[in-house]
Amino acid sequence: MDLEKRKELVLRNTTEIVTEEELDQLLEKDAPTTYVGYETSGPLHLGHWASIRKLSDLQKAGFETKVLFADLHTYLNKKGEEDWIQSMTEYWQASFEACGLDAEFVRGREFQEETEYFHDVLDMALNTTINRGQRSMAEVASGEEDKQSISQIVYPLMQALDIEYLDVDLAMGATDQRKIHMLARENLPKIGYRKPTCLHHPLVVSLQGTDKMSSSKPETMFPLHASEETIKDRIGGAYCPQGEVEENPVIQITQFHIFGDDEKLVVERPEKYGGDIEFETLEELEEAFESEDLHPQDLKNGVADHIAEKLEPVRERFKQEPKLLEPLEKIGHEKPDYIE
Repeated sequence: MDLEKRKELVLRNTTEIVTEEELDQLLEKDAPTTYVGYETSGPLHLGHWASIRKLSDLQKAGFETKVLFADLHTYLNKKGEEDWIQSMTEYWQASFEACGLDAEFVRGREFQEETEYFHDVLDMALNTTINRGQRSMAEVASGEEDKQSISQIVYPLMQALDIEYLDVDLAMGATDQRKIHMLARENLPKIGYRKPTCLHHPLVVSLQGTDKMSSSKPETMFPLHASEETIKDRIGGAYCPQGEVEENPVIQITQFHIFGDDEKLVVERPEKYGGDIEFETLEELEEAFESEDLHPQDLKNGVADHIAEKLEPVRERFKQEPKLLEPLEKIGHEKPDYIE
């Protein structure tokens, strides 16, 4: 694959690269590395799937990929008790594997409790104001702003150091990670480490068309292990006004998970409504939807069928290992009906 095609894969469906010149240099390396870190505090859902897709793009572009299950970060951000977090991490890794991502999986505690790491945390603290630490956590901190704890200010310092300790060239995440990444670029060199290149992708729009997806609001998303019926029901009830493509969650699903995976979308329709129609690109789909040649319900049906089939390997994984879903039950998520 030539350099230009590899760069195109890295940048598709993203909002920002900091910086493009640095990316060009990375693409000249043999096997550059990238990672994404995740708090393991709820179900892996449609919003997380966008970052899995980007990791797949980066793999195709020649990057070695790492996935950090940020168990200690999850605890510091008040998302759960330690034993439960470890159980959730097992569920997350199984979900990633079922999605077909071949990556190196790392747990934060494997290196974050080393003495040298915490000495570096203290050095980062010396070079970071309290105000900067709070601002960098503004979009990811759990709980009310006036009740933010010291642990939640330590959190971004650790996230910055994770990049160095994982030996990562490019840090990838959604746009809510930007402030932490910029903190890393500014302050890691102050303690003798290189600044990382940073790649950001959009936050996935809620299925209800407002805010971002949240595992605490089931109507805004669906877990990747959801039943076929649930997937079709949630997409069928999604916000999808006729002719509107901006901030349209159903259009966005096609962008990331169908066309962004080099797949076609087939929409089946009765002959009296024009018959079946096939789309090879997002541009073709948006043109048909904006011109009202494609009805919202037909679009939803086609997308729901495609996504439900695509996630069958995830359902199969949990049919085989239903115990992995037990920590989700402790926070109010019922097992899907395909598990007896």
